[in-house]
Amino acid sequence: MKRHPGLRELSADHHQGLVGARRLRKAAAGEVQNPVATGRSFLEFWRKDTSIHFRKEEEVLLPVYARFGGDMGAEPVVEMLAQHARIRGLVMELEEQLPQNEARIKTLHELGEQLEAHIRLEERRVFPLIENNLPEGALKEIGVRLTDHGTCSQSEV
Repeated sequence: MKRHPGLRELSADHHQGLVGARRLRKAAAGEVQNPVATGRSFLEFWRKDTSIHFRKEEEVLLPVYARFGGDMGAEPVVEMLAQHARIRGLVMELEEQLPQNEARIKTLHELGEQLEAHIRLEERRVFPLIENNLPEGALKEIGVRLTDHGTCSQSEV
């Protein structure tokens, strides 16, 4: 399905997320020599990209969806937010492990699995739900607000 231009920024972020998830799963499977380095690399990616991506979804995408009458209790939306919390929790575990020069296989595996499942949920269910239920103007607004989100100061957020 061709993604609406207002959601393309979020959708484009997902490619790198899938690459990160694959690296985590490979490290958990013993296919890389240094799982700690993989964990550190993922944590850097998380801080620079994925955590910001989650905030954009929570602070722009879903509020616009709600403002235009979107069903915030819809199962894919509720699951999306639950997955955000689970993934953040796994990142916290990884953050606690790395200072001890450790990256537990279970944490890497679960983080990779959860991240991939989350991206698939958004691409296959959440974004189509939003595209099918919002008017064109609201979808365009999402794109504008996503662009502005990265340029506003913290006091404006």
